[in-house]
Amino acid sequence: MNEQSYSLKTDRPLAVAGQWLKHMILFLIFSTISTVQAQTQNACEVELRLANQQYRFGKFDSAYYFIRLCLNKKEAITQDSVEAYKLLGKIHIAKDSTDKAREAFKIALKLNDCQITLDANQEPPVVIKIFNKVKQQTCGKSKKWLWIGGGLIAAGTTTIIICPWCGDGPTQDGFVQPPSRPPGK
Repeated sequence: MNEQSYSLKTDRPLAVAGQWLKHMILFLIFSTISTVQAQTQNACEVELRLANQQYRFGKFDSAYYFIRLCLNKKEAITQDSVEAYKLLGKIHIAKDSTDKAREAFKIALKLNDCQITLDANQEPPVVIKIFNKVKQQTCGKSKKWLWIGGGLIAAGTTTIIICPWCGDGPTQDGFVQPPSRPPGK
């Protein structure tokens, strides 16, 4: 009887240790998953911070290096890419590569449906000028054509409705009848 009670006492610590081990394994698995998700959501956070810092210190080649690291990550989210391309445009302007700056700004605008701006109090006037020109060229075209197209449709509809010499009016199926008499008679 003493042996049986003794074995029960030794089994209990093993059961507790087994439960503890199971909880530790689950903790490690979930903490690893959480870390991976956090890293994926902010894939470029470190690179963007370093690139901004290097840009502010005038180290444009180093800033460019960190931007390329960010943009080469497959798990980079769109907002990171937008910020990276905005900064890339500013770096290109600082290095007198205006055409490359325009391309970078254009990509940033397209990635974010033209919803980005630059702070005129934070950026040099030349950066603001180039960015705004690219934004107007990139984002202004589609709206311009929409207005022209809408105007043409409205003009055509108005012509059909109020054109007295164009016919005898619409038939039951919506088509315009040819004139029954020539215009002016």
